[in-house]
Amino acid sequence: MKIQFKLRDGADLDVDGAVRLFPDEKDPDLAALYVVERADDEAEDTLADLRRSSAVEFAEPQPERRLHR
Repeated sequence: MKIQFKLRDGADLDVDGAVRLFPDEKDPDLAALYVVERADDEAEDTLADLRRSSAVEFAEPQPERRLHR
């Protein structure tokens, strides 16, 4: 499962494996968006930890996107 989260202004949080969604973005709101991928058995714990963190504005499962034919 992929989890998307946004850090609060000025916050710093070390999440193993997290990558910025927009690495070269100058806009502070977009630059604060991250995604991390976890195995299903670890995802719920990671999501709960992110939601409890005062450094995180929001955390949610990233919707799975599929192309329909």
